[in-house]
Amino acid sequence: MKNFLQILPIALCGLAGTAFADDFKSMVITSGMSADLPPIHGDQFMVIRNFTQDDGSPRGVVTVTKPPNGGTSVNVLAAAVLDASPPDVINSVVIAGPADVSVTCGTTTGNCFISYRKDSN
Repeated sequence: MKNFLQILPIALCGLAGTAFADDFKSMVITSGMSADLPPIHGDQFMVIRNFTQDDGSPRGVVTVTKPPNGGTSVNVLAAAVLDASPPDVINSVVIAGPADVSVTCGTTTGNCFISYRKDSN
């Protein structure tokens, strides 16, 4: 019983941490491929927290297009290379809706990794 009472606070803290974890989603994009992220509606925004790739030639990009016509596409984020020397800074970006977001992994030998969260105002 003594051991149970000592472990109980640690277990409760661990459970509380998992219950309130952020709802970031992650995706791996294979080399040379593209993927569409969920569309952002007018009252929503998307936070891209992490966009990395295995090697650095050419870099992957996150592209944003304003719907419904498609219009002009704009590159808003380039992938950070994991094994660069000096190390790349991993940037984040916030994209306001409405927008269509796509990710292209530019490398021909490695994979890209992205984590994002879509939220409303």
